[in-house]
Order: sequence, then structure tokens, then C-alpha cells
Amino acid sequence: MFTSDAVLAMKTHALAEYPRESCGIVVDGVYFPLPNRAADPERNFRIDDADYIEHADRIEAIVHSHPDGPLHPSAADMRGQIASAVPWAILAADGERCSEPLIWGDGVPVPELIGREFVHGVTDCYALVRDYYRTVLGIVLPEFPRDDEWWTKGQNLYLDHFGEAGFSVVPLDDARVGDVVLMTVLSPVPNHAGVIFEPGTLLHHLPRRLSRREPLGLWHRQIVHILRHKDRADG
Repeated sequence: MFTSDAVLAMKTHALAEYPRESCGIVVDGVYFPLPNRAADPERNFRIDDADYIEHADRIEAIVHSHPDGPLHPSAADMRGQIASAVPWAILAADGERCSEPLIWGDGVPVPELIGREFVHGVTDCYALVRDYYRTVLGIVLPEFPRDDEWWTKGQNLYLDHFGEAGFSVVPLDDARVGDVVLMTVLSPVPNHAGVIFEPGTLLHHLPRRLSRREPLGLWHRQIVHILRHKDRADG
């Protein structure tokens, strides 16, 4: 999505700003480094309103670094990306080395559903469900900002939001292709989701594994709910 010159400029800026977070924008394919105006620039970033407004109609991406990682968005990053309505990119830098930019947002091309690598908030289990619904069923599900391992922090995001996303619970014995499967994986609340990809087959994505298809029967003990979307053409 970015030219090699733009990526080099992002990396150079991230390393120069370490241990502070770097930040900048991409306009017409060119990366423009900007001052980080956050009160605590080692933990956050803020672009000055004047810098943003000057280029607002032409911004193609917003970029910032995570000193010493992680190379995935926080819930705050996800909220910012949604509010800006342009892709965001993160680089992880340690003062000597810098990662390639991790890019996300609805303007970024959707990776293949099977065989993708797991990245929290970008290509995780809910992202796979969203991408399936968007590319296969033509239904755009809302994004829900989330921190990694949110289920260990008193949150219950799937049960709290499935109705808001247009889903209702259906019986397991009525499960159809395209229905969403909610599961528990070493968690007291549902923290994993997949889609019935073919009859008896689950499409899902676990950490440290590539997204894949597996027999749905392997997951019967972990299943909590089967969900069906109100806009499904087959009802």
C-alpha cells in the first residue's frame, strides 16, 4: 500500500523519535513526519489539529510507532482509526530496529480468508468473521475496538454486542452455512468466534495459528451460541 520511499521515511522517523512514539500522515503517497503533541509521548501520540486539518481531505493513512512494541493496535488505536475513516499503520521500533508497517482499516485490501496470520485487532477471529460477511455475504458488520485478551479484563464483548451487530441466537441443530459460532477457549466468557463455512465445517482463527477450516464437531464442547444475522438472504 505504501511506496518503498514512504516506508523508509516512516522507519527513519520511528527510530529517530524512540523512545517516544513517532506520528505522521501519508499524503499523495508521501510520508510527512509530524510532531507528537501528546502529554506522554512515550505512551501515546496526538497530531495537532492544525496539522491534521491542513491535509484532511488528502490524507491516505495515519502512521505512528509503538516503542518496543507491540505490533498490533490497542483499543484506543482502533477507535482512532474508525473515527478518522482512513487506514492506520503501526511500526514497532526499539531504537536500533524497526518493523515493517502494519496497516489496517476498512480501506485496506482484505486478505485471503484461509491461511492468514493472526494479528490482534487486524486479522484475529472477529476480523475473520467481519471479512467473511463482507466478501461472501455482502454484509458489513460493525467494528468493535478491543484490547488484547479483553476477556481477562472483565469484558464480555461478544455477548454484549452481538445484538447490536444484527445477530440473534438460533438452536445448534438449526445451524446453517454462514452462521456465526461463539466459543470459549480457556475463558469464562465467549472469547472466540468462527463461521460455518460449509455444512459441518468451521472457519476460524486462533492465535499463533493460520486461519483454517476444521470439522465443527471438534468444537462442540466449546460452543456457547449459534448466531444468525437478520440481513441474511436465506433468513
